[in-house]
Amino acid sequence: MNVIADARPGTVLLAPWRTRYSDQEATAKLTVSEDGRRAEGRFTGPAGPANGPGAPPPPPQDLSAEGDVSTTTLTEAEFCRAEVEFALGVRLSGCRQYAADRARYGTRPVWLHGLDGDPSWACVLFREDETLTTLVWQGGPRRLWDEAEAAYAWWLGQGAPPLERFGLTVDGDSSRVWLDTPENTV
Repeated sequence: MNVIADARPGTVLLAPWRTRYSDQEATAKLTVSEDGRRAEGRFTGPAGPANGPGAPPPPPQDLSAEGDVSTTTLTEAEFCRAEVEFALGVRLSGCRQYAADRARYGTRPVWLHGLDGDPSWACVLFREDETLTTLVWQGGPRRLWDEAEAAYAWWLGQGAPPLERFGLTVDGDSSRVWLDTPENTV
C-alpha cells in the first residue's frame, strides 16, 4: 500500500522516521503534492525512542589488543544528544551507534559498528571527569569515529541546526533528507 498515492493532494501526513544509526525517531509533517506523486515537509521534533526492542548491544571486545588508539576532544555532553544523533544518522550511512545506558566506574562507552557485513567498529570511552583524556579505539576498513567526528563538524559548520531545520521528501519508494530547502540534500 502506498499511502502517498492513496492520499488526496494537500493531505498532511505525520510520520515517524529514523535512520539506522540509532533508535531515536523524529516526526515528519509531510504534505502530499498536487500531482500526488510525492510528499514533502519538515521534521517537527523528536518522537523519542522507537517502539519495540532496540538493537542488540555489540559483543564484548578486548580493546587493549585490537584496533588503533587515538583521543578526541568531544565530550559526552556534546556528542550524545538527540539532535546530534539525528544529524549523524543522516550523514553516516551503514553505521549503528550503541551507547551504554549509564556510566559505570566513571566511564560510559559509546560504540559505533558497521552494518551490512562491514566489520568496522569504534569505541569512545567518555569519562565523567572531562579533564581526563577521552580514548578512542577503532578497527576495520572504515574509521567510524573519524567519520562521526567529521559529521559532527559538518553539523557545527551548518550552525548546529535543530531538527526543525531538516526536512524530508518521499517519492514513491525513495526518500531524501534535506537541510533548510529541498534542494539542499544532506
